Amino acid sequence: MNGFRIGIVGCGGIANRHIAGYRSVAGDLGEVVAGCDPNEEILQGYCDKYAIPHRFTRAEDMIASGQVDVISLLTPPAVRHEVIFPAIEQGIHLLVEKPFGETLADAVSFVEAAEKAGVVLAVNHQMDFTRDMEAIRQAIASGRIGQVRHIAHDHLQNRTRVQGWRSREQRLEISIFSIHLIDRIRILAGSPPTSVAAVMRSWNPDVEGETYTSLNVQFENGTVGTMVSNWHSPTLPECRLRIDGTQGSLLSAKEGFLADKATLRIQPADGALEELDCSQQDTFPTAMGQSMRHLLEAARQGIEPLHSGRGNLQTMQIVDAAYLSAQRGGALVEVGKISSS
Repeated sequence: MNGFRIGIVGCGGIANRHIAGYRSVAGDLGEVVAGCDPNEEILQGYCDKYAIPHRFTRAEDMIASGQVDVISLLTPPAVRHEVIFPAIEQGIHLLVEKPFGETLADAVSFVEAAEKAGVVLAVNHQMDFTRDMEAIRQAIASGRIGQVRHIAHDHLQNRTRVQGWRSREQRLEISIFSIHLIDRIRILAGSPPTSVAAVMRSWNPDVEGETYTSLNVQFENGTVGTMVSNWHSPTLPECRLRIDGTQGSLLSAKEGFLADKATLRIQPADGALEELDCSQQDTFPTAMGQSMRHLLEAARQGIEPLHSGRGNLQTMQIVDAAYLSAQRGGALVEVGKISSS
């Protein structure tokens, strides 16, 4: 075959979205040729469904097989070290599901090992590749709203049903969901974070982690980012991303993060309102495919992808600072004082 040989580690439900996106968006660059899951029934069912030839119940066997050039790591956060380090030693590129590591120190160790080995390591923040986000980045880069000053990203949903390993996570809402919002804010700010203040609530008695987060992030260039993520909004779901610059504003609105229908409004201070239809079919799997495509293109060209592990260290800094701030009752935490060791 031509292109990269991809192996998927973790063949549960989300793996279906991944492979659909890989085949539709990145099929010219690579092909899924191997699956790995400790549950034999899940593994065989998944590989049979998608005609995947190479099958492993242990990640170390997949890594040692010589059958894969790239690994898509879709396991729970606790399963990182045992896959990432051996894969890096074999020169295998990695697309790792968020959260990148359980802590900032984990993430730093992964990045340093990958860079030393010349391996491309990316974090699957697939929502950085939705059509509205791409249009927003272009509008900012072209100077249409001037220098970015304020970024507000809120997501309100009714997500009271949490099952499986997620229900047992001490770090829940940010780690599995709003880390996407944080990563978007970080990319759009275009500057390192300096301080974070956060308030969290655990309103679901059936889970161990937080289900509501209110966050404020300050950046080195003076930009301020705010975020509210609430899993307890009974009605009127909303995903809103507003950016105010020195010369205009823009607003992306949709019913949910993964909604296919999206509208982006851009209005310079001295110009007319422009409304863009950023809707797309199959937003979720398509974004997964774009995430993999960017990794494969980076590996082929020897460049750093938008969702690189190195860039994601700043996202992890914000995450660790947010949890520390929440433990301190919402007190401001300086990012520079967050330990990476």
